[in-house]
Amino acid sequence: MRNNKMSTISKLLSRGFDDIVKDLYINHQMSSLEISEKLFDLTKIHITGRSIQRRLKIMNIIRSLSEAFNLAINKGRKNYDHLKKPIKSSAIRKGISLKIRYQILQRDSFKCVLCGRTAANDLLVIDHIKPVVKGGTNQPDNLRTLCRACNHGKMLTEEHYD
Repeated sequence: MRNNKMSTISKLLSRGFDDIVKDLYINHQMSSLEISEKLFDLTKIHITGRSIQRRLKIMNIIRSLSEAFNLAINKGRKNYDHLKKPIKSSAIRKGISLKIRYQILQRDSFKCVLCGRTAANDLLVIDHIKPVVKGGTNQPDNLRTLCRACNHGKMLTEEHYD
């Protein structure tokens, strides 16, 4: 039955079945399942991915596990981003210069922009509106003055809702 399908595909595509499979596997870097789907699209004849694998093994054309693994990642069939460790802000954070700190405090009238506390009432800190770990920068438009309590409260809500 398989040989009939293979010879039919060969006739329809005017090439030897082994040549077609070899070309798709090596030159087009397709998996056996992708080859099966491609042949079905071209000929409407269904050949399983396992049959393609057997044929490749007979032709002694086999990818190593690492080659297959890397190909799957490069083609987007496998994704391991969820296993990556989160980036610590300390690894990418650059200090805010004293000059910029003073400019931000001055721009915000030496008051917390959320509750209005001043340096006389609480410790004021310079806060990133968009966190550094999410692409925020030390540019003045991404910085604001907060009191210690508002900054701490903001951090709790960001961790909880993000």
